[in-house]
Amino acid sequence: MIFHLIAAFFFSFQSITFAQVLKCPYGWEEFIGTASCYRFVRYPKANSVNAAGLCQTDLLSVESLPEHLFIQNLLNTNDPSTQNWITSGRRNGPFWQWIKSTGPINLQYDQGWLPQTTQDQQIRSNLVYGYQRSQWGWLPYDIAPMENLPFICEVPIRDTYGVTTNYRGIEYGLPSNIEQRFIPRAPKFHEQPQDQEFGRIDQITLGVGSTFGVSKSSLAVVVTLTCRADAYPVADYFWFRMIGGSISEAVLVNPHESRYFQHGGNLMINNPTSDDSGTYFCKASNFFGTAISNRVYLREIIVDQFEKRERPRVIADGHRDAIIDCLYKNTNTRDLSYAWFKGGISQKVQQTAERFISQNGNLYFSRVTDGDSGKYICAVQVKNTRLRYLPSQTSEGTELDVRSTFGQERSPRIYPSFPQVFPTSRLPKLGENASLECIAEGYPVPVYRWYREDESNSFNPLQSKAILLNFNRELIIPNLQRDDMGSYRCEASNIRSVVHHSVTLQIQIDPVFVVPLDDQVLDIGTVLSWYCEAYPNDANQIRYSWFINGTEIFWERLTLAQRQRLTITNNLLMINNVQPYDNGIYQCAATNTQNNVQRFSTAELRVIILAPTFGKNAMVSTLRSTVGGLVTIVCNPEGAPRPQIQWFRNNIPLNTGGTVQIFPNGNLAITNIQLMDAGNYTCMGTNPYGQAQQSTYVYVMPEGTTIISTPGGRDVILDQTIVIPCDARSMNQMDLTFYWRFNNEILTIDNKRFRQDNPDRPGDLRIIKAQYGNSGRYTCVAQTTVDEQSSSYQLNVYGPPGPLAGVRCTQPFQRQVTLTWVVGDEHGAPILHYTIESLSNHRSWWLFHGNFTIPLPLNKFVTMTLSGLSAYTDYRFRVFATNMYGSGEQSEVSPPCVTQPDIPSIPPAGLGGGGGKVGDLRIVWDPLPMDFWNGPNLTYKIYVQKHGENR
Repeated sequence: MIFHLIAAFFFSFQSITFAQVLKCPYGWEEFIGTASCYRFVRYPKANSVNAAGLCQTDLLSVESLPEHLFIQNLLNTNDPSTQNWITSGRRNGPFWQWIKSTGPINLQYDQGWLPQTTQDQQIRSNLVYGYQRSQWGWLPYDIAPMENLPFICEVPIRDTYGVTTNYRGIEYGLPSNIEQRFIPRAPKFHEQPQDQEFGRIDQITLGVGSTFGVSKSSLAVVVTLTCRADAYPVADYFWFRMIGGSISEAVLVNPHESRYFQHGGNLMINNPTSDDSGTYFCKASNFFGTAISNRVYLREIIVDQFEKRERPRVIADGHRDAIIDCLYKNTNTRDLSYAWFKGGISQKVQQTAERFISQNGNLYFSRVTDGDSGKYICAVQVKNTRLRYLPSQTSEGTELDVRSTFGQERSPRIYPSFPQVFPTSRLPKLGENASLECIAEGYPVPVYRWYREDESNSFNPLQSKAILLNFNRELIIPNLQRDDMGSYRCEASNIRSVVHHSVTLQIQIDPVFVVPLDDQVLDIGTVLSWYCEAYPNDANQIRYSWFINGTEIFWERLTLAQRQRLTITNNLLMINNVQPYDNGIYQCAATNTQNNVQRFSTAELRVIILAPTFGKNAMVSTLRSTVGGLVTIVCNPEGAPRPQIQWFRNNIPLNTGGTVQIFPNGNLAITNIQLMDAGNYTCMGTNPYGQAQQSTYVYVMPEGTTIISTPGGRDVILDQTIVIPCDARSMNQMDLTFYWRFNNEILTIDNKRFRQDNPDRPGDLRIIKAQYGNSGRYTCVAQTTVDEQSSSYQLNVYGPPGPLAGVRCTQPFQRQVTLTWVVGDEHGAPILHYTIESLSNHRSWWLFHGNFTIPLPLNKFVTMTLSGLSAYTDYRFRVFATNMYGSGEQSEVSPPCVTQPDIPSIPPAGLGGGGGKVGDLRIVWDPLPMDFWNGPNLTYKIYVQKHGENR
């Protein structure tokens, strides 16, 4: 089938004149694709009215998929709390627009909406970035007048000259020729100490003669705790051990004791004992301050011998279940791994569909047979591979007696306490692996399936990274993330019935700073304000405290003078009238009150005086422009207090107003520049300690670059090649270069899909085999070292509908379900009908249900009832749309949906008999296919009457 794609061109011009190379200010993220800077503001939050003012620029607008993916990636990395973020998106009647300072623009790229949200698009007013179903995207949202949210700012790099930033790095005021590593700075940890484990070594543990043929004296165990800080001068390190619950009560570890040795930030403990277990931290200190590290726990792992006692015999009926308990006294499942042997340690028990070794140490039989009789031995070994010097231990044998019985079918039964999450001694941590186990007995032996349950008790497939092991009885979820939390359902089934139990997976999330501290270099007498914020940001779960140079601040221990200048309000610290003696390292500590895990955000305060200097930020000596262009001159001298800026032109004070503007950050902009504006521009910075000045000479040329292309357009058929023309000339005989933007993103000319291969017209863009994704705005930019001109074309591509999103099955009855989905892009033609197909647990091929014509609601959220289904059937659905150009892509498969049970649809076929003996009647029939069972536990009833009887 050939689809016709129709392309239409629309054309516009734009002119820009260069000034000088700019870059994103501190705290802004650059996206090369759009040549723009983005700032994610979590503090202070703002309402929809004030956010743009705090930005000093426009709020975010998203005009392409790469830009959307860029925002998604930054939010995934920096916002574990998944808040809603304000953008410039607003609803205008039935349409959504981005609101810019230059005026509103309609959404060019509209695929950022999250599933199941478009029903709100006609009633909500704001477009925010939100988080649903494990992804970031657009949500229609009503921001209340007093509701404050984080927000996202955006500014083109070429416009950053007007952005004011008060940030000063710790290198502020230092000579520019100092190497980075030699910049004087207080310590900050770049390697935090980690929890450590050690095993106890003694002859009791090793056993008589020792398991490995070695003695205690020949084994040397060394535990190393490590911390490293970046500092200059190089830091000195001190290790402390916690005695009570407060860091202030910690005791300094003496590195000169016989079993202790310290080298730099490494603390080594030789042959640690139980007395060495506990909580440790280190301090790094130099002339500029002292920092404190995270607390770590040194823990002893004990692998003792099993108790020497007779074990109770386990008696089980054949084809029934059995459990053999390991009976080991260390029940910390994250310390140990288990193995089982039968008869002796030479015959290891292998896991099969009938046998399962749980991480709790027990051996489970879903069904035993005569061959399972015998003596079973449990063996334990430490999990930590670095502690494999600890020998494994084996138990006495446990006898399993199996009584011979006939196997009778029975429904599955999931064992009590299963499914279960391991480890059980604590919650699994973010980034670790979690194991979920499920074990059931029954005959025939059950099979297992796992689902995720959402808040509405709907079943969803497992995440793609999930791993199923041991006949699906063990579910491994690697690299745990917050999205993995929730309810998991284990389903065990055989031909008799289906049973299920659920378990909730929770994750230990250590505090993560989403608003960390930044270094501050302040003027004498000003106000220090530091705000920190950690996730989880629940006031009932996180407790904040503050440290200065490694010492915790306690209000009751402050002097009256200190109390008059210092204010601490939870996670906000302020000091009035700062002085050089306030210099040092400040740390905000966030402690999770549920597990007592503490994390620090660290920054240095430096209070200075400095005469103005251009040493690191020299002004450019010359700038060139053309008449009518925009010239910006950056003036950013260092100084403390911050220098007052004054501008001169040809040594005469510069009057602002009209086309001349001086920004609060000191930069100068001249719009619509003319020949008479040429001259020498001098910036002077002054503070109480001196002044400094530098100059830039501006040359103005009468003419610049001119676009001379003539726009054109034509219909384009799928897979044909199109050429978008672009040509220009430079009046000043300057070299011209051409590049293209697609939806405001710089287009990569890969010489595959896109080419600029005409030597006579180097600006022309050739698009090879045009596809739907090529729709959008193309901008040709003709550039010289002085200015640039651009022209834009709008290319619209039409064709079959895009894929539908969010197909869901709800309200299942015996023979019908309700289906919902969100309509995608129509690609220029109305949808004629929707095609519905299904997959069930009774067949492996897709069944066609029909083509359905459904009016398209304004919110593109379609709901319909599908009838004619089978009862008690596990269905999955997919849908695709068709318009005049053809059929579109199939949707993603819906989550499973089970219809309610009913009586069988049809009677058994093939009823007959014959061949019986005297007194026996032989009756045969074809088993009813499972498609027509319509319920579990199908049984047959046989009715018999003698030939000739009528009853």
